[in-house]
Amino acid sequence: MFLTILLALVVFTVVVVVHELGHYWAAKRTGIHVVEFSIGMGPRLFHFKRGDTIFSLKLFPIGGSCRMLGEDEQEEGEDGVVKSPDPRSFASRPVWARMIVILGGALLNFVLAIVLSTIMVMFNGQDEATIRSFSEISPIREAGILEGDRIVRADGRNIRVSGDMRLALLDADGTPIQLTVNRAGELLDFSVIPVYIEAENRWILGFHWGTAFGTFADIPEHLQNYTAIRQLGFFESVGMGYQNITFLVRATVTGIIRLFTHGFNLQDLMGPIGFVDMVGGQVEGVTAAAEEVGANVGLAVFWTVMNFTILLSTSLGIFNLLPLPALDGGRMIFLILEAIRRKPIPPEREGMVHFIGFALLMVLAAVVAFNDILRFF
Repeated sequence: MFLTILLALVVFTVVVVVHELGHYWAAKRTGIHVVEFSIGMGPRLFHFKRGDTIFSLKLFPIGGSCRMLGEDEQEEGEDGVVKSPDPRSFASRPVWARMIVILGGALLNFVLAIVLSTIMVMFNGQDEATIRSFSEISPIREAGILEGDRIVRADGRNIRVSGDMRLALLDADGTPIQLTVNRAGELLDFSVIPVYIEAENRWILGFHWGTAFGTFADIPEHLQNYTAIRQLGFFESVGMGYQNITFLVRATVTGIIRLFTHGFNLQDLMGPIGFVDMVGGQVEGVTAAAEEVGANVGLAVFWTVMNFTILLSTSLGIFNLLPLPALDGGRMIFLILEAIRRKPIPPEREGMVHFIGFALLMVLAAVVAFNDILRFF
């Protein structure tokens, strides 16, 4: 349990610190003074000063922060222009500069996710939307689709990675799905009726995915004769790593939309406690599987932790861009309004909105944490 908590803390801290590094880099590039950049929270353990910025390590290894001069303080003059005693303060910089700083955190989260995803693809490979073989129950085979065909569209939705096909089946109800496949360069259309598997509570098309092995991965001998098995080149791995993150973004946004269109359920949300439990479950699972087949346990755990880092970094980037008070997305809304009005929203009003939003987020966090705890019983 201790190892699980430690791994979860490391993942969470790395992702948050990278987010704050994005704000730090953008602030420096736009001439804003960063007062302090810290790793962790609470009292300082030690610190040093480089240039005019304090870098500190704090007691509790949870997250980090990037404190900028005048970030939450601004004074509006009679002409509506923000006044500040220091031209390097956040409040005194142009709207475009502040927008770059606000977006910098999420942007670097996405960059981290893409880099890690590319590394995972290079060394492990991944499934792709090519038909390798068929299941015993296979409506897709009955429709006339062949092994080696690559699915490129489903009901008008572009299929870039295998996960897109799973998204396309989320709202399956037994009506035909229109598939377009690429067969040796020719695009062919098929109508397929998915089959509902009650034991698994899901709709299936009845096939097994092809696999694209990474640049540094070896293709097992028993798979080398399959049409849908191939080796990726270096740049293909980079492209697939990027495609994986765009899929995660689409999947996350779809999940958020479904929370409201298919009934909001707090059980669908997960907080830090639930994240620790999920990491623990996955680590135990891959450890047992690796021991069973005689694989390297440490390496299996490493790739599992990296996968969680990718997922969390992408999720944090998206979550912070939501147009909600107290989040980066909420602050962007006020900056957009300022750009339209050509003068800032009165700081006391913006501050009140963010305060109320933060309070509501804390209430939600407490409720989610309570639900996470209930999952243990």
